Amino acid sequence: MTMELRPGLSAWWLRAAIAVVGVAVLGVLELQGLGSSLLIVFSVILVVAVAMPASPGMTVLIGGAAVATGFMDGSTLSVEAVLLIPLLHMGHVLAGIAGVLPVGARLHLSAFRRPLRRYLLIQVSVLALVAVVLVVPAGRIDPIVEVAGLLAAAGIALVALPRR
Repeated sequence: MTMELRPGLSAWWLRAAIAVVGVAVLGVLELQGLGSSLLIVFSVILVVAVAMPASPGMTVLIGGAAVATGFMDGSTLSVEAVLLIPLLHMGHVLAGIAGVLPVGARLHLSAFRRPLRRYLLIQVSVLALVAVVLVVPAGRIDPIVEVAGLLAAAGIALVALPRR
C-alpha cells in the first residue's frame, strides 16, 4: 500500500520561527531594561542560532537571558521574567528540530504533534511551580511548609518523568 504525501513546508520556516521567537526574547529583555550593549551581543548570538541551529547558540541565549534577568533590578518573578520561560523553551525546541534536519528538507505539520505535547506538558508543570512560588509567603517559613513544598516538587518531577 502506498500513500501519497503532499509536499511539506520548507525547513527554512523553522529558522524563521527561531528568529521570530528570538526577536521576541530580545524585546522582553529590552522591556526589562537590558542595556544596549548586551542586546547587541544577544542579537549576534541569535543570528548564530538561526544560521546554525545545531550550534549551542540557543543554549547560550537561554543562559545569558537567565543570568541577565537574575541580575536586573526589580522582581525576578515579574511578568517579563515569566514570559521568557515559554519563549526560550520554544526557541530551544525549534532549534533542536531544525538542528537535525537537512537544510533543504521538507516537513509536515503532523511531525510537530509529539514535540508540541511535550512542550505543553513541561510548560504546564513549570507554570504550576511559578504559581506555587507566587502563593508561598516571603520571609520566614515554617519547616512543615518547607517539607511539604519539597515533597510537592518531587511529586511534580515524578509526574513529569517519561513513562516506558
